[in-house]
Amino acid sequence: MKSHHRLQIIIQAGLMLCSISDGFIFGQMSGMIDALKGSDHSIMMTAEDISLMAALVNIACVGGFFVVGIVTEIFGRRKTIMILTLPLAFCWIVVSFARSKTILIITRIIVGITYGGISLLSHITVGEYAPYNLRQIYFNFVAGTGSLLGSFLGHILSTFLNWRTVALIGLIPTLLSCIIPIFWVESPPWLASKGRYGECQKAFKQLHFMDKESEKELEDLIALEKTKCSVIKSDSAFAPVKTMWRACQQLYLWKIILLSLMTNVYRIAAGRVLFNTMAITIFKDFTGQSKLWLVTLIIDGFGIFGALLSCLLVSVFNMRSLLFVLGSAGNVVLIILSIVLYSWPDIDSNFAWVKALLLALYLIIVNSGPYPVLETLLSEIYPLEAKVFCIFIVGSISGVLQFLAIKFSPILFISIGYHGVFLINAALIFISLIYLWKYLPETKGKTLPEIELFFKKGFIDTIDKHNFDRESDYNIMLKENLPQTQTK
Repeated sequence: MKSHHRLQIIIQAGLMLCSISDGFIFGQMSGMIDALKGSDHSIMMTAEDISLMAALVNIACVGGFFVVGIVTEIFGRRKTIMILTLPLAFCWIVVSFARSKTILIITRIIVGITYGGISLLSHITVGEYAPYNLRQIYFNFVAGTGSLLGSFLGHILSTFLNWRTVALIGLIPTLLSCIIPIFWVESPPWLASKGRYGECQKAFKQLHFMDKESEKELEDLIALEKTKCSVIKSDSAFAPVKTMWRACQQLYLWKIILLSLMTNVYRIAAGRVLFNTMAITIFKDFTGQSKLWLVTLIIDGFGIFGALLSCLLVSVFNMRSLLFVLGSAGNVVLIILSIVLYSWPDIDSNFAWVKALLLALYLIIVNSGPYPVLETLLSEIYPLEAKVFCIFIVGSISGVLQFLAIKFSPILFISIGYHGVFLINAALIFISLIYLWKYLPETKGKTLPEIELFFKKGFIDTIDKHNFDRESDYNIMLKENLPQTQTK
């Protein structure tokens, strides 16, 4: 096995464990919520307390975006993952011995911060380390399959073991995801953004088979970052602030932010976090207590199958085709499920499995197309100089929306039923798809510098069709996008 293949396996294995650890948070919490609402009275909590605990992770992740933005600027990608993973490991131990409602809620805040930081950094890192022609496949396998596998393990273990024991098991993927980055190299785009071009070249060559396309990608990356540094006077102590301020004054950046927000509206409405957080309760409401472990295995198993299937689909079809065809199909299944739930609300032996199988089919569809496409997009479209700013803005708004969705879902399930909630989600999904149809570009087969230039000035076609002095043309393009006061 060649050295760059070996290193890619180590890196993607580490990122896979990060995603498994993130998914396990919601899987274990699902079992914990169901137990505390039922027969476990070791910690006295009201229904309001439990819904708050379930939602806190999603709002606390905003703090993780802020923390990771600072820490990764100082330490880079690999060390930041190691730093942020340690508090999560500590929380698993605390949760397993907690006897206080206050302690349990505090752990949700800390877990949310670490989850937000690690999840965000995993998304960024897959895009920066993977070869451009395999980026979507790696991302779907690592972020999509890994997260679902983690939540599945949490769900299935919670049907057999006490939630405290399951929390201790969460230490395994968390500690492994902290150790493995020791053997990585630093991200080439991050090194380039810091002006460390020699280290960038060395790291890039360790990660890639250096053919003409890889040489071109490396040249594009360094040329683009050199141009940014020359425009902003990179020797200034305030260069990072100036770089971000310049980017924030450009219209294309706000178009990217709005596009990202609409992708997150879809992701929230599609319900992956909702199903992962409250899965066991939802499965019981659909099918009853009988063979709960089998229902969990089927529904979660089909979701994982969909995520694995996406690795094949993205290698064959365009990203836009997967999103709009499977997104629309999934929404139709969600509407049918809501009709079945409305028509047969009771737990009936005949329709219980129909509900479970419709939910499983829905999860196959959304995990094989829409989720992989949109999550990959979020790892590709942010420019390096404003990546932290974009992610903080988008993540903060999305975190609040996800918090509200989880916090009020139990109330909505009681007041308008599962069918009513699913119909509202289906309407939001269709609105998101219409917007994305108009503004979402095709990114498959494009390098990160090419995608960045597309959003700035539609340069992808130019790069593909002509040979030119990249540094000179990038410089012209960037100066044309600068505010007038800075280009004089």
